[in-house]
Amino acid sequence: MIIVRSMTESDLGIFSAHRVHATSKQRAIALTAPAVRVLLSSRLYAEQVSSMDVICVYGQSGTRELRHIGKVGKNWRLGGRKIEAGACAFLDSKDFVLIRTVARNDGNLPLLMTFVGRQRERLLHAGIVASLAGRFTDSTAILEQGTDTFEALAGAFPSIEPSLAVGLAGDTEMDDTPTWATGSDGR
Repeated sequence: MIIVRSMTESDLGIFSAHRVHATSKQRAIALTAPAVRVLLSSRLYAEQVSSMDVICVYGQSGTRELRHIGKVGKNWRLGGRKIEAGACAFLDSKDFVLIRTVARNDGNLPLLMTFVGRQRERLLHAGIVASLAGRFTDSTAILEQGTDTFEALAGAFPSIEPSLAVGLAGDTEMDDTPTWATGSDGR
C-alpha cells in the first residue's frame, strides 16, 4: 500500500531546514485515522502508539531510524528526530510524502517514506497531482494494492524487500547505502 500525503505547513516542522520559519510547533507528519487504520495492524492501532523502522528518502539523501507513530489527542502523527538533510529545504506545503509498506504492518517490516517536491521533481509531482485528482481526503490518499493508481505509483516508488534494506534501525545516516537499496533508481 501507499499513503500519499499532500504536506501542509505544519508537516514541514519535521525538517530542520523549516523550523526557523515554522509558525506551527508540530514536529511530525500528520496522518488521518483512516490511513493509520490501513497502515498499522489492529493491535498497534488499538495501542495508539508504536515505533516503526522508517527509511526516509529525498533525492540522494536518506536516513533510517525508529520513528514514533502515535495518537496525540484526536490526531495521529508520524514523528521522531528532525530530518537534517539540507535538500529538504526545497520541500514546501502541497509537496508530497509517500509512505510505502504492507497494509496492516505489525512493526516487523520497514516503512519507506519518500518525499516529492515541486521545485526539484516537477514532472513527477505533476503526475501525482493528475493521477490522484479527487482522491484526497484531508490531504491524504490511500492506495491499496491491486488498483491502477497503486500500480502506476508502485513502479516509481518500489517497496523495499526486507533482505535489501541496508543498515540497522537506529542508524541516523545512510550516506554509504547503495542507492538501489533505497529504491531511488526505480528498481
